[in-house]
Parts: sequence; C-alpha cells; structure tokens
Amino acid sequence: MNLLEFKRRLMTDPADRSDAMRAARAAGGEFAGAAEESDRFEAKLHQALNVPVPHGLADSIILRQSLAEDSRKPRWPQLTALAAALALAVAVTTFTMLPGKTSMSELQEHLSWHWQHDGPQVLAMSAGRTQPDPNQVQQVLSEFGVQLAPEMLERVRMTKFCPTPDGAGAHIVLATESGPVTLYYMPRTRVPSSPARIPLDGDMQAVALNVERGSLALIAEPGADAPELAREISRQLAFAPGMTI
Repeated sequence: MNLLEFKRRLMTDPADRSDAMRAARAAGGEFAGAAEESDRFEAKLHQALNVPVPHGLADSIILRQSLAEDSRKPRWPQLTALAAALALAVAVTTFTMLPGKTSMSELQEHLSWHWQHDGPQVLAMSAGRTQPDPNQVQQVLSEFGVQLAPEMLERVRMTKFCPTPDGAGAHIVLATESGPVTLYYMPRTRVPSSPARIPLDGDMQAVALNVERGSLALIAEPGADAPELAREISRQLAFAPGMTI
C-alpha cells in the first residue's frame, strides 16, 4: 500500500484495522505521521461532538418544530438531517484547520483516482439538471470560506463534499459553453507547479492551479480550453477574510 492510498483509507475509514492498514501504520516515517494526524483529528472531532446536552433541549426543539409547522407530529427526518448537517459542518471545519502538504505525484494520482471513482457518474447524474438551489450550493462552499460570483453560481448543476489529498473539499459540475466541466476545490492543497496539466482516462484533460486559498482542478472534454476555463473560474471566487485553512 502506498502513502496516498493509506491517507485515503484513513479519511474514509479511520477505524480500519485490517492487516494491510496495521502494516502501514507500523511502517513508520510518513505513514506514522499520517496515522498520528488522523488519530489527532478523530480525537478532536470526538471531543467537539461530545458536548453535554442540556436537560430538556430535545423536548424544546421538538416542541418548537411542531408549533412552527402547526403539526401534532414532529418531523423526525428533518431533525435528523439538521443534526447530521451540524456534525458534518464541525467535521469539515475541524479537518480543514489541520496542515497539509502534497507532492505533484500525489496530486496527479489523487485526481486520477477521484475521476475514476465518480467523475463520469456525477457528470451523468447532472446531465439535464436545472440550476439547484443557490443557497444549497453556497452552504457547501461556505464551509471552506469561499463563494462563487452570481454569474458563475448560475452555471452550477451539482455540488457535494468530496475528499482531496489533504482533507475535505467540494466537487462541482458547471455548465459552460464548452459543455459540462467538473471542478474540484481543494482548500488545503497547493499545486507545487501551478498551473499544471494532468492527463486522465478517456482523453479527459485536467488543469490544476493555485488560488488565493488552496487550489482548483478543472476537468473538461478534449477540445475545451481548460486552462482558460480554470482561470475564468478562479476569478469568480471570493474568499472570506480572516479565515485560516
């Protein structure tokens, strides 16, 4: 198992104690450093979420929800979704505060893996979609202290959280004159040689470049001017002042 795959598994299943993961943890060096960073993050996350609940809080929330909706039955799915969103926000915010460093080879390997993992599927899912709720899009991006300009926001067809080489990021599909493009925003990853062209499967082309905070990777069909698209999108990003990632 190489270091990048080890980091991915730590992000997706930090409690994995398979033989391969045990061997990697025992390898020392950068593997030990990655394991220690993951364990520190999990401990901080557990501490952040392990907040004592004031007596009667649940009853108060349910009552208010019921009164607001004029219903005798509280909407449990909405309350569960609210709790899940809060936990995710805490996790993302905490994780993006940890330092990260990525080599060019690790970035190339990650983008290739990420594209193979769900790139074409997400593009297919977004085909024919109308613009999603702008508030939902900004909710994802605001976790990283970034916003899209209104004209760029209108092009969004799908957005979700995704893994990056150095923590959580955003996976966005945009409708452009050159066709749909995939955008990965990586808030903690810096491109060692920016801008960089990275070949992907299916003759797709990726261009990665640094922005004010973190970096972008744009993936477009052959024939599209990916570098210019990436530069155009980078100019449409606004970053919240005073936020350290």
